[in-house]
Amino acid sequence: MKINLHEIFPEYELIDCGNGLKLESFGEITLIRQEVTAVNKPVLSISEWRKLADAEFIEKSKNKGEWIVYKSVPEKWNILYNSEELNIVAELSLTKSKHIGIFPEQILNWNYIYDISKKYKVDNFLNLFGYTGISSIAAAFNIDRVTHIDSIKKVVDWTKRNADLNTLNNIRCITEDASKFVLRERKRKNVYQGIILDPPAIGVGANREKWVFENNIDELLAYLTEILDESSFVIMNFYSHTVNEKFIHRLILTYFREFKIDFAEKVFGLSRYGEVIDHGYFVRIRK
Repeated sequence: MKINLHEIFPEYELIDCGNGLKLESFGEITLIRQEVTAVNKPVLSISEWRKLADAEFIEKSKNKGEWIVYKSVPEKWNILYNSEELNIVAELSLTKSKHIGIFPEQILNWNYIYDISKKYKVDNFLNLFGYTGISSIAAAFNIDRVTHIDSIKKVVDWTKRNADLNTLNNIRCITEDASKFVLRERKRKNVYQGIILDPPAIGVGANREKWVFENNIDELLAYLTEILDESSFVIMNFYSHTVNEKFIHRLILTYFREFKIDFAEKVFGLSRYGEVIDHGYFVRIRK
C-alpha cells in the first residue's frame, strides 16, 4: 500500500527523500533526518533541502547524534491532526535521537482505533511500546480505561503532557517492560478488548531488560493472547527488516487463528514528488 500522508494529515508532509535521508515538515518546522529505506535519488539537491530546513539531524552512531539548527526552532511545538471526528494535539521536540515525538504514519492506526472502539464494547485498551502516547489518546476519546506502557520514563512523561494537551484524564501511564507487564496482567487475570503494540527491532526495558524482536516476539504474543477478551481487536506494527508477509501470516496462524484479518500489508509513504519510504508492516485483526 502506498499513501501520501499529507493528503489526510495536512500538518505533516514528506517533501522529498533519497540517499538515506528524508525532508519532512511538521507544522511550521521542516527537518532533515536519516531514513535507511530512502534508497532512491532525491528530486531536490541537498543544498535546496538545507534552504528549506529549520534543522538537520547528524547521526554519530545508530539513532544518536546532534541537531544542526539552521533557523530558529522552539524547544517544544505542537502539531495538530483534525478529521471529522478525531482532533489530536501532540507535543514535538528535537531530542538526542532522530525522533521528535511522533510517527506520522501511525495516523492510519489512530483513525482505526477511534472507529473500531465505537463499534466494540471496549472497557480496557492497552498500548505496548507506546512512545509518546498518540495512539493512547486516540483510544481515550471513546474508551474509559486506557493503559499506556513504555520502558522509557521520559517518553511516558511526554505521554502525560500529550494527555493534558488533549484534556484527557483516563490514560494510565506506566514505565515498564512490555513483556513483564503483560505477564503480570496474565497472572492477575486482567483482560483487554483492544491492544496495540509497536515493538522495535531492538530495545531496552525499564530495568535494562534486552528486547530483540526475533527472539522475543513469539513469547510476548503467546502471553498477549491470554489477556485478550472474547471479543477483541489487536493492532501490530513491525519495522524489523526480518519481517515479511510469510512471517506475519505465521504469527497470525500461530497466535490469532480465530481472528479476522482487517489489514496486513507493508505501507509505503509517498513524498511530494512520488518517491517512497518504507513504514513497515501494519496488521489489524479482530474477533
